[in-house]
Formats: sequence, structure tokens, C-alpha cells
Amino acid sequence: MPVAPEWLLAAALVGIYMLDSVHFLAVGEAVVSTRNASLRQLSFGSSFELGGRRPYLPNPLTPWWPDLRVDWTASPRGPTAEQATTEMKQHLRVVQPIARLASVCAALVAVAAPVALLAGYQGVFAASVLMCLLCALAGCGLVIRRREGLGLSLRQAVSLSVVALICLPCSGNLGRAAAIQRRWVVQASHLRDLGFAGTGRAVSAARLREMLTRARRLCAEDSGEYQSLTAQLRQLEATDERH
Repeated sequence: MPVAPEWLLAAALVGIYMLDSVHFLAVGEAVVSTRNASLRQLSFGSSFELGGRRPYLPNPLTPWWPDLRVDWTASPRGPTAEQATTEMKQHLRVVQPIARLASVCAALVAVAAPVALLAGYQGVFAASVLMCLLCALAGCGLVIRRREGLGLSLRQAVSLSVVALICLPCSGNLGRAAAIQRRWVVQASHLRDLGFAGTGRAVSAARLREMLTRARRLCAEDSGEYQSLTAQLRQLEATDERH
């Protein structure tokens, strides 16, 4: 029995939004999830790998809480944890209005439009798509206007805007896409000190130890990378003992 075109279109709208939300993290990459203007916890992606990368899917129901990207290193370089935390929170303040507009887009194109389509309310479907387009235009305008605060070049800002306008389900992730373009390089042993709220610090520390141990297994024991990762793990253990 053939599937009705309305079902296919509704599934495509939701599926594209979900697929656009996914990130694939390599070794040395992590994501900091946020809540409002605070840092929540650290994630290195799923436990399984695809092509050497770990998929990471943020909560699709909270696009107004964008994630931040971190490149961790075993060498002592990059900003301190305090500096990175301050910069990240400032970055979140810049991206918040964009994320709110993107959330409206997500609600319209990934929830209201598919439901209206399946229920047979063509007028509601058309209105949802039109309002999503208007919100996406406003969000894209903010991305271009705030590109310097977001650490984006004009080309990057225009590229994000074009994707959001051509593929409306992607507009629901515009805030996330704008926030995650900037990357912070932080020493691995300092990641746990990024100023996570609540129990986020303990959860992040456990995940960090797991990831460093996994990364060390990929290195030869006589290599410099192995020794650097071992030193980072010892620093984490020493910090745990002090606390």
C-alpha cells in the first residue's frame, strides 16, 4: 500500500531537523551543553563510533539551549578554564536571541506544520511555513549583524543564513549552528574546571577520564602523545585526591 505524500512530507520535515542536529565528534573534540546562560556538562558523543567519530545528538526539544564546541589538547596551551568559561558565557549571551528565534522556527516547521499536514489543515500548514520563513529571516539578520560577536566571518554568516532559508527545517538549528562555529582549545585536565553548574562537574570529570583513557589506548606507549595523555590523567587523579 503506497504511503500518502502528506506522511512522507511530514516525516521529511521532522527527519531533516533531527539529522541537522547531529554532530560527529572525533578524538580531541567535545561538546559543552548549556542551560540558559550557564554551562551544564561535557559530552564526547555516543559510546559507539561511525567512521572513527562519535555521533552526538542534542535534545531536539530544546533548541533554545545551544551547545559549544571544545577542542581538547594534552599540551599546556590555550586559555585557562576561567578565561574559557567567561568567553563561553559571553558567547551564549550573544547567541541567545538567535536561538530563541530558531526555537520558534523548530516549533513551527518540525511540530506545527507536520501535525497540520497530517490532520488535513492545509491553511494551517501554509501559515506555519510562512511564519517559519519570517522568523528564519529575522534570525539570519541577527546572525549577520552579530557575526563579530559570534566569531564568524561575513562569508560564514551568509552561508549559515542561506542554508537556514533554503532548507527551513535547518532553521530550527540556526542558534546551535551559529554557537558551535567557534571552538575553544583547552588543556584536557582543565576541562572539568570550566564552571559547570550542579553535578555537571562530576559527570564531566568521569567522561573526561574515560575519553583520555580511550585516546591513550590508540597511541604507542613510547610516543610523546601517550606520555602527554598519561600526564593529563595523573593531573586529574591528583585533583580528585585534593577534593
